[in-house]
This record gives sequence, structure tokens and C-alpha cells, in this order.
Amino acid sequence: MSIFPVLRDWDEHFWPNEIEYLRRVEQRRESAQLRDLAANLKSPERRPFLAPWWISPEIVYWSGQPAAAGSSHESLDGIADSARFFLAEDWEIGRGILIKHETVWVLAYDSERLIENSSAILGKPVANRPQTVCFVLDRTPARAPQFLNFSVQNGVGKLYRVVSNR
Repeated sequence: MSIFPVLRDWDEHFWPNEIEYLRRVEQRRESAQLRDLAANLKSPERRPFLAPWWISPEIVYWSGQPAAAGSSHESLDGIADSARFFLAEDWEIGRGILIKHETVWVLAYDSERLIENSSAILGKPVANRPQTVCFVLDRTPARAPQFLNFSVQNGVGKLYRVVSNR
């Protein structure tokens, strides 16, 4: 009888139901596309980037570049700054955050997910979604300010180069 829970777990792991199978396929696809974006950040020079905190550790691993935000307790300030950047409606606030972290790259991600997670982190609701930095960078890259140059995109995100962080 004690083996039944183990067998059930193996059954779910090796033969997942259709919903779980599709979730795994989507997760693999997203990881592959993030890795492709991270390859653009590789450089022997130090070029920090700003991305949503939950994908920053993967990008750090694949690119070898430091992130403003991460998923550990050591980067709580960076997580909050990342959330402030993506929820900002004033580009000068965003630019100040980029300067503070000496950011060279910005990775824009799904704006709806960014708004939801960043709002939860900061404890503040977003009133005007189309004016937020994350919405503009994700949905309307042509409206990005001159200090952010659109570089490359794929199905999971867009990469912007910070022209001058001074």
C-alpha cells in the first residue's frame, strides 16, 4: 500500500494529462526563446540588464551578465526597482532606475504578467495600463523613448539597448 502514492506520482510525471503536457511544452518553448534573447547579451564586457525578476536568474546564467533584479533575498532592492521601472508612467523615473543600476539592456516581457506581478510586489494598483513602461515596451516599441533602442525580439520578449545611462 505504501508504494501507491509513489506509483501515482510516477504516473502523473511520466504520462501527464493533456493540460499538464501543454504547460510543459509552453514552458520549454518560452525557456528556449529566453535563451535566444540572452545570447544577445553575451559579451566579455560587463553589461548589466534589467528584466522581470522571475526570469532574471535564467538570463544571468545564459548571458553571463549581471541583473538588476533576481529571485533571492539579496536582490530585494533590485526586484522592487524592476517593478517600479516596469510600472512607471514617467520615462524619467524609469531612466533614473536604469542609471542607478548602470543598465545596458532592458528585456521587455508580457506586459499583462508584468503589471500583475509588479503591482503585487509594490502593493499598488495600476490605473492607466497603456501608459506604463512595460506596456509601451511590450506592445508599442515605436513609442519607446530615444534612450532605449529596440534591438531584437522573439515570441517571448523584446530587447532594448540603453543608449546612454548618464
